[in-house]
Amino acid sequence: MGHKRRTDQQQAFADVVEEIRESTHLDGEPMEIRSPIRDRQLMDESGTLWRMRGGELRWSRIERLIRDPAVPALHVYLGELNDIPTAERENFLARIRPYVKSSGDGPATGDYTDFVAAEFKANDHRSMLVVEEYC
Repeated sequence: MGHKRRTDQQQAFADVVEEIRESTHLDGEPMEIRSPIRDRQLMDESGTLWRMRGGELRWSRIERLIRDPAVPALHVYLGELNDIPTAERENFLARIRPYVKSSGDGPATGDYTDFVAAEFKANDHRSMLVVEEYC
């Protein structure tokens, strides 16, 4: 014997779907995700233009940059840029190590996360480390 669906439940579900569509750009418009590494440049809040230097970084260079408190370090996830505080940098290094330092086969964790790191330079030769996380 089948169960009769209630119309108010169907309407509530339709409302939820519409809310999700409005909040996540499911209306056919592509969602632009900010990527300094793809753009090869970044303008900070103070108006300084940072340009990407070279390509992928060696693990030793990533370690050197992130451990230098004078070097700004950014974590980019879903287009959102966040400073990596100096006190949290060693933990961040440990988190990205299996992804960035691997031999190209990916991490042993079997998840779908990946990290890409790049060095950016300002006109006055200061460095910035940008680490983008993808899933």
